[in-house]
Amino acid sequence: MTVRIEPMSETVRVVVDHQSAETTEQQDAQIEIAWRDLCARNPRYFNGTMLAFDSYDAGTGVVRATVEQYKRHAVRDVVDVGISLLAITGLLIARDDQGCKNILLGKRSPNTHRYGNLWEFGPSGGIDVPVQPARTLGLKAIVREIERETMEECGIAMTQHRATPIAMVHDEAVGSTDLAIMIELGGIPPIEHGWEYLDSRWVDADALERWAQCTPNELIPTTLALVPAVLSLMR
Repeated sequence: MTVRIEPMSETVRVVVDHQSAETTEQQDAQIEIAWRDLCARNPRYFNGTMLAFDSYDAGTGVVRATVEQYKRHAVRDVVDVGISLLAITGLLIARDDQGCKNILLGKRSPNTHRYGNLWEFGPSGGIDVPVQPARTLGLKAIVREIERETMEECGIAMTQHRATPIAMVHDEAVGSTDLAIMIELGGIPPIEHGWEYLDSRWVDADALERWAQCTPNELIPTTLALVPAVLSLMR
């Protein structure tokens, strides 16, 4: 099984260690060649720093992360040096005019690195590396990352909301670990699409359950794995 869900403490925080995985000269050379090939095929690729998942202590709620170059993760299909992207997934829940809970899903662009043209709970994305000397990101800082992604990907400014950590989702096939945070909004806001989402929609619990049962191949694996937990939150 490539997707693994782990319960997450409400006191979750990310502690950052500013160092990267050790690699050999041969691996570095292979990474550069593979990265140039990726960029040639998709001009939207750009290198930068990212947080990589290291470990999680359920007792303390501490997620340990290191700082990495994105290109070293992006080429893992060619050169796998064991880097797992640390990201966030927002589970945006809002009530419609009838008081029914709805959750936001977005259809990924074909230009995204993984799972193009598939639907996901969103918004989602990597966690920005904090400015030194900051080494710890608490829940408020993590939620600010979701707020940023929500504005960039959906044009939604989250002004009034309540955030609850739900689960940590490990996708071993693509090398990612997402902190899934439920965000309860006051009402359903309008959506504006950026390049990362081809489409977005709000769906209620019954529609989500039918979607997962009838056409599960339309959902990315991590979203499909989260559906049972999300349904329990919506009902």
